[in-house]
Amino acid sequence: MAYEKPNPFSEWLLIVRERWPVMRRQAGEWVGQVREEPILLWQTPAIRYCTYGVGVLIVMWLISIAAGSIAPPLPEEAKARAESANFHVICTDERCMHHWMIKRKFGFDDFPVQCPNCNQMTGRQAVRCYSDECKGRWVVPVEREGVEYCPMCNRAVR
Repeated sequence: MAYEKPNPFSEWLLIVRERWPVMRRQAGEWVGQVREEPILLWQTPAIRYCTYGVGVLIVMWLISIAAGSIAPPLPEEAKARAESANFHVICTDERCMHHWMIKRKFGFDDFPVQCPNCNQMTGRQAVRCYSDECKGRWVVPVEREGVEYCPMCNRAVR
């Protein structure tokens, strides 16, 4: 007979539901005692440790701000962040199959593009297939069931 492992979250939820009346009564008593004597608030370990944790986070945040303010400025010859990328493109026309690169902004996905060889709008983005058969060949992937496959060896490429 197979034994199914119980879900720990559902067990925890059942325990909380079972003990809820007792926990509510104890919390109410604790609040009443703290109202009578406020020093009990600090003497509660959970409150004290949470306060220490928040204090440590604030100190770490202040240290990171201080470290950032005393850091030396970047050198003038530092390069600006790139805004464009090179894309490998292959013409999907059977007679052409030209491979070239285009430079476009990051996130460019307005394919097909015009092939410089045959002047048709048949240029598709290429990816490398690293299978044993293709060995790093640039191919235009074929999509089946939401997964892109190499048209040469039928291996998933992404």
